[in-house]
Amino acid sequence: MSVSKIRDKWRYDVMRNGQRYAKSGYLTKTEAKAAEAEAIKKIGTINTDFLLLCNRTLDDIQLKRTDGHYRECKAIFKKLIALWGSQKEITRDDVESYINGVAKESCPKANKYLRRIKALFSFGVQREWFSVNPAAKLKPFPVEKSKKYIPPVEDIIKVLGLAKPMDRLYLLMIIHTLARVREINNLKWEDVHEEYLTLWTRKSRNSNLVPRDIPLNSVLKEVLNAIPKCRILLFVNPNTGKKYEYRDKFLGTLCKKAEVRRFCFHNLRHFGASTLSSQGTGIGDIQAVLGHSEASTTSIYIQSLNPSMINAMKGMEGIR
Repeated sequence: MSVSKIRDKWRYDVMRNGQRYAKSGYLTKTEAKAAEAEAIKKIGTINTDFLLLCNRTLDDIQLKRTDGHYRECKAIFKKLIALWGSQKEITRDDVESYINGVAKESCPKANKYLRRIKALFSFGVQREWFSVNPAAKLKPFPVEKSKKYIPPVEDIIKVLGLAKPMDRLYLLMIIHTLARVREINNLKWEDVHEEYLTLWTRKSRNSNLVPRDIPLNSVLKEVLNAIPKCRILLFVNPNTGKKYEYRDKFLGTLCKKAEVRRFCFHNLRHFGASTLSSQGTGIGDIQAVLGHSEASTTSIYIQSLNPSMINAMKGMEGIR
């Protein structure tokens, strides 16, 4: 254990049971030592079994699932440790009370947290660390399904107009391939061919990479010609020279500057799917472009009326 000064503030740093407990921001060394002593008292009451469960589950997730899923679970487990870490036993009532509180903010968020908590305790039950899953019989909250927001083309053009040159090429690549962000971040020049490019994706860390070929339209060819061919990847972080991970705030910042309703990269996939559908493209072709294994998933993305449906309804106009 130790108390140290960083710049003009004091902090304490304690290790117990392989877990680090640290906090900074204290004005004096005396304040930091008093906070350290209080932290040590609390550590003595920590439910080490639950702490171990969270850490081992995160290790397993990091090995087998995507980085995004790992980061999400890590953030949720941190909240659970702060809430239940000092309890000797975690009951169904504890889980239900917590989830009900989250539901007051958002039912979809509460359902997501419930899935993660169920999976967490299920991991422990399977390994016989816990005898029961306190969340097992809790049911999700009903959620009214709503259509995914599809930004109007005018808003997309405004955002493109404010993007830096390489960022604009990045966005055009996503729009015209209907790709997932991670697919574009991983796109290599060896996967770019004269008339098509190959995107690779995996749904989880331990699944196989699956390729799909995307034909190059005139816009994509212009974009590819404008990108310097000096690296293995098409797009890298100019500050680090390394691959982008997700770029969480990038598109939201551009939307704010353009004074348009905020949309994300996934909204652009919905925009592309609906645009193709409105042009008469069959659901099978749209499914292939999006990289979906099930047509039912693709149908969720399409919010425009199919031309054949429109023509069918026009055929009934004679009935008056």
